[in-house]
Amino acid sequence: MATLPPWLLPHLACPFCRSSLQGEGVISCPGCGRTFRQRWGFWDLRAFRERALLPWINRLPPVALGYEGWRRQAPRLLSCGRLSFAEELDWLRGWLLPTGGPLLDVGTGTGVYREALGEKAVGLDPSPAFLKVAAGRRPGAYLLAHGEALPFREGSFGGVAIGPTWNEFLDPKRAALEARRVLRKGGRLFGMLLLGPGSSLGLFRPSGEELLSLLAEAGFHANLLRYGKLGLVLAQARGGCYLEAKG
Repeated sequence: MATLPPWLLPHLACPFCRSSLQGEGVISCPGCGRTFRQRWGFWDLRAFRERALLPWINRLPPVALGYEGWRRQAPRLLSCGRLSFAEELDWLRGWLLPTGGPLLDVGTGTGVYREALGEKAVGLDPSPAFLKVAAGRRPGAYLLAHGEALPFREGSFGGVAIGPTWNEFLDPKRAALEARRVLRKGGRLFGMLLLGPGSSLGLFRPSGEELLSLLAEAGFHANLLRYGKLGLVLAQARGGCYLEAKG
């Protein structure tokens, strides 16, 4: 049975209707009547979809077990040697830790970002196989959920991190709107993704200009640091209300 830290519980909300959740052994939503249970040792709050084939690929234990080796080498390879994995984590911590938290890692994978962000961070991912690896290697708070339907109340977080999951989102704009929704005024967003042009293999691979436009429409002031084919996003939530994610 997964036990969530006390600081996280008040921030949970139904990913369908955003009402506050109630219960312990079974979590229920008084707003829409849905119930949420633990599966594979994690609270299952998934409420969206994924790109074709990704759910099948990412649920395979060998993929999850072997992913981290590639992930540690990817920044240097894709940036033509201009950015190391350690430098990526330095940017992550340097941008998000000054917010004071709490912090959210969307698409946590094997939990590398979540661990780097400390104890007051929660990682979510739609893949049980990846979360099992994350919890085994880096114990902490993890949830099964989608970035396009975050199971949290408005303004819950000081910072949100989204790594290469950017490229896998079925609806990247909705994911950006959700990140803005759960950030408090002035909260920060960190991102890392593979930029276009280039072969997309069916994934989201925007140009830098397209990405900045998407973030501006979602309610962020954003800067994009380019390292070869990689982009690092350092963004801040604008004040005022956020735009609603539709559908």
